[in-house]
Amino acid sequence: MLSTLKRLAPIAIPLLAALAACFSEKGPVENTNLGGECRFAPSSTVPGSTVIAIKNLAFAPNEVRVRAGGTVTWVNCEAVNTEAHTSTADQGQWSSQSLASGAVFSRKFDVPGRYTYHCVPHPFMTATVVVE
Repeated sequence: MLSTLKRLAPIAIPLLAALAACFSEKGPVENTNLGGECRFAPSSTVPGSTVIAIKNLAFAPNEVRVRAGGTVTWVNCEAVNTEAHTSTADQGQWSSQSLASGAVFSRKFDVPGRYTYHCVPHPFMTATVVVE
């Protein structure tokens, strides 16, 4: 049990921090013009991951660059009772579960390339992950 916790800690702690930051009253004071519940700058990093905020029917930032082997984490920072979102690759490489307010989804990117994605319920929500 203890060994399992030690293995999960490097993954779980950053994700919990991102989720807590999403709803915390404290955090960076940078104005991201996203408004609402998200209390961290979308360009913030979670150790070992690049964070993308889902807010106001948009992915922010709209494009991220990661090195091959890097992880991208999407955090739904929409207000409670807002329709859920997804992160779904245009070419079918991944599709998250339905992400309600506060939900988190992560994906590791091993192969260099340009990956465009969208939200299934809101197909006008589009963005890109560039893997170098």
